Amino acid sequence: MERNKLLKKQKRISVLKRLCIISLIILFILGMDIVNQNIVELDCLDNPNIIRFNVESREFDLFGVTYVIDFNLLKNFLKDHFSWSFYFT
Repeated sequence: MERNKLLKKQKRISVLKRLCIISLIILFILGMDIVNQNIVELDCLDNPNIIRFNVESREFDLFGVTYVIDFNLLKNFLKDHFSWSFYFT
């Protein structure tokens, strides 16, 4: 009985940690978007794209460098490394 309580508590803590990390990443991206808009308005840099994410073309721009994202590879990585892989089926 106590073992089950301990397991539930550990699971709750791990879920809260994941939610905290995900929310921090979202806040970081939103903050960088606001900074990007201010740089465009002030015309401070030659290439104002600090961070930009385009889902349709599967591109991610970070500090002027464009990266192509393979969502299938990301999906498989998340399935293999996290226990909440049932969300991605």
